[in-house]
Amino acid sequence: MTKSDPTPVSDRRGDILALATEAFVTHGYAGTSMADLARVIGIQKASLYHHFQSKQALFVACVTEGYEGTVRRLEAIRADASLSDPARIRAAMEEVYRINLTTPVGRMVTVIVEVAPTIPEVAQAFHGGFIARHYAIVTGMIEDGIARGSFAAIDTLGMQHLFFGPVITLALSREMTACFPDRDELYPVDRIRETHIDLILRLLTDRRASDGS
Repeated sequence: MTKSDPTPVSDRRGDILALATEAFVTHGYAGTSMADLARVIGIQKASLYHHFQSKQALFVACVTEGYEGTVRRLEAIRADASLSDPARIRAAMEEVYRINLTTPVGRMVTVIVEVAPTIPEVAQAFHGGFIARHYAIVTGMIEDGIARGSFAAIDTLGMQHLFFGPVITLALSREMTACFPDRDELYPVDRIRETHIDLILRLLTDRRASDGS
């Protein structure tokens, strides 16, 4: 901390990432300059460069550190001994839906798609910092349930994609139709989420999945 800025460095960084994320979501990567970001954040551009050496570095931080809270929450859900294996999967799926559909950082997926073809480091950082870690935690939950006899011996790779794929598709569809007056009727989040969770739990607990019948 300094006398001129009593805000702890960690809190200040968090504030910068939150405001930058909102700006990137609103205007896209190409449509957001460091000057724009500095203005939104309320600091001089030179000060912003002190925190992040480039717009790309700031964007990468948004798509990795921004998801860190979800990683920790999923880890906590997996470690929660008070939950049954099905309840653990339900809680994890509800968290994934929450982050992807109700927060600015979740909506960053559309901007990542915009940026990834020209800045592959962004895709690599997002995959390593978010996708791979989330997949590993959820796979661990499924494997825990299989080991305890709660779940059928099912292909965990396939289940990863069944778990996350529909959430990302829904998030992208809702962003694409954000200006539609009937978006909530076309893509009703609560109904889709509950149906998705029910299907995943049915597959995991269906003993026929393990014997091919």
